[in-house]
Order: sequence, then C-alpha cells, then structure tokens
Amino acid sequence: MERWSTRTRVAWWIAVGWGALLPLLALAVPVGTEVSLSSDGIETTRHLTLAQAEGVSGVLTVAVPLALVLLVGAAMAAPGRWGLPAAWALFGLLAAANLLAMMSVGIVVVPLTVAVLVALVGRTNDAPRSRASSGEDVSPRPAP
Repeated sequence: MERWSTRTRVAWWIAVGWGALLPLLALAVPVGTEVSLSSDGIETTRHLTLAQAEGVSGVLTVAVPLALVLLVGAAMAAPGRWGLPAAWALFGLLAAANLLAMMSVGIVVVPLTVAVLVALVGRTNDAPRSRASSGEDVSPRPAP
C-alpha cells in the first residue's frame, strides 16, 4: 500500500468504510413493514430492518461487497503481475452483482463500486510509475 497514490488510497478506504457501514445499516435502518391483525380486529404495523426481515442471511448478503473490496485491496497490493488483473476481475464481479441487485439493495452499493473503480484506475496508473522509478530499464528497445 506504500506504493499507492493518495487518490488510490483514499478511494480504497472510502470503499472499505462504505462496505463496513452496509451491515450496520442492515441492522438499523427499516426497509420494510409488517402488518398484522389481532383477533380483536386491531391492526398493528411494524417497521422491519433487513436483519429482522431476512435474518442473518440478509446481513451476510450486504457484507459480501466488503469482502470483495478487501480482496481487491489485497490483489492491488500483491507483488507480481497477477495482482491488477485479479483486482479487475473481482471488480467485474462486484459490478455485475451490483447490476443484478439494483432493484433491491444494489443501489446502496453504487458508491462503494465507484470508489473501487477510482482506486483501481489510480492503481493501474500508478503501476508503470512505480516500475519506472525502481531503476529498471523500461525502454521497449533492447540495450546496445
């Protein structure tokens, strides 16, 4: 992470923060209502959080983007040539899942997806600069 530009680092931390916030929101923010009618005819309306409506699986579902962000960060920080392609592949998974879930919880994952995209673009732009500054010969022409 020491080779990351400030833009990349800030964008990745925003994605991590937003991803950590999503399970907390699933525990606290009402997303649905339940109406029940008692035997004496009194109607009761109760507002349910995602955790109350779906249980643990609802909270785990909104925690998946955080897991993907952490995997993207690990791949971006990995030495070698496989890190950035793996990070882009994981981003593709996140974007596809976000698109599929757009009608339900996907809309709240959009800021996280954009932050990961900014971090990846920044890291992709940082990669040639870090290689060039390492003192290696980066010229496409062979040395005489």
